[in-house]
Amino acid sequence: MDDHELERIYSQQLHEELITQTKSAVTQFIELCPHIFGLENLILQTDQFLSPIDERIAQLYKDVSDTYLENAIQFDKAWNWIMVWRQQLSFESLSDHYGQDQVIASVHPRARKAVTQIYCENLDKYMQWFPWSWFSNMQFIGAGGFSAVYSVHMTPAYDPQPLRMALKIISVQSKAFLPLLFQGLTVCESTSDLMMVMKFSNDGNLEDHMQQMPLGDLDLKTITGTILRLAANLSDLHKVGMCHRNVHPRNIVCTDSDYFLVDYRFATPSKESSSVTALTKAVYGRLPYVAPEVRQGVYTEKSDIYSLGIIIWQLVSKVIFPSPDVLLDGDRTAEDHVYRIEIVPGLPSWYKKLYVACLEPKAENRPDAIEIIQALQSIHHDLNYSVPLDRQVTEYIVARRAEAADHLRTYAKVKGIVSASTTRLYTLSNLPSTQSFITLPFRHATFQTIWDDLSAYIDL
Repeated sequence: MDDHELERIYSQQLHEELITQTKSAVTQFIELCPHIFGLENLILQTDQFLSPIDERIAQLYKDVSDTYLENAIQFDKAWNWIMVWRQQLSFESLSDHYGQDQVIASVHPRARKAVTQIYCENLDKYMQWFPWSWFSNMQFIGAGGFSAVYSVHMTPAYDPQPLRMALKIISVQSKAFLPLLFQGLTVCESTSDLMMVMKFSNDGNLEDHMQQMPLGDLDLKTITGTILRLAANLSDLHKVGMCHRNVHPRNIVCTDSDYFLVDYRFATPSKESSSVTALTKAVYGRLPYVAPEVRQGVYTEKSDIYSLGIIIWQLVSKVIFPSPDVLLDGDRTAEDHVYRIEIVPGLPSWYKKLYVACLEPKAENRPDAIEIIQALQSIHHDLNYSVPLDRQVTEYIVARRAEAADHLRTYAKVKGIVSASTTRLYTLSNLPSTQSFITLPFRHATFQTIWDDLSAYIDL
């Protein structure tokens, strides 16, 4: 063993020793003032408040970083400071020190079942309790797969730099803990709502994802999981008697691999949606996500489902629709083919039946959000992870992307700069029909009839 290898081993051992020392110092600090970390019901407070908390944490940070410097070991704030705090505040570490039963008994009564489930699912290593006092600037941003989602600023006691996070109200019965989608739990002081604490993603919206990674998520289990979350979004909204009225991929934002609807500017009570549409003789929306009945002034929950059906088709076709300007010219050409919605080859028959049913011309034949969830749950459960789709799907995506690129080049030569496809105001009289672009084998029957016929021979 040469000197270089000996030096490497010594450096590694020294680094591990410094981390152990930091963990010990952090644990001692938590025990001195547990109320700062929402642990006053677990740890008997011994702090005498000889100096402000922020000053004492700043001094501890300086002591730790100086120790690394003195030992010629690089100090990484994220890994050697923040991560250590998170580890020592994790449910796993707390149970190691104080016992699992004591940890469960000490948390807010609304959170006890959730913390119990976290231990049962062996997720305690990754999750922690967040005191409500760390959160500020709370703003509603959308309806998540189980309930409302908010953006907040979180300022942990050990890091004065605010972080942008997301909070989602949850129900323990939702089984939300099975996927590792969040960092921990908190309870709102004013409403006593139990909330997931998640990082607020800057990953963009669903259309960005499809545009940036057209071949990056061709795993049917991933796709069906996304559909289930989106259907749950709409189910939550429809349960309270509301229609979204502007469902499209740019209004679906991703946070920690979970999706939720945003932009409720045009949402209306379900029982009023048709009368509002008929009275104003106008609709805000994007083509081709506007359901055909809307041209007659009719809007119901099934109109939202139609929009979801387009998205379900897009999740496997990866088609990003160009600006609808060409559809408004009244000069329809062969270039319109880029808007077509057709059968995507190489998919299981049940997937085809699902998006076809959601796009049925008659609204009453489409499933509601709950029916989509019920139909897909068992299929999703039985699918294997990381199983790529048939090569025919990939070839279809590549071909459709090439067509869209040709369309943009051709149309730009004629019209100049082509504007992006956005939500816009249409009067019912000038709202283009996109039904001629949809060449699907409609059954003109209810979803339950179609699904019952299929269920006996579903091919996974």
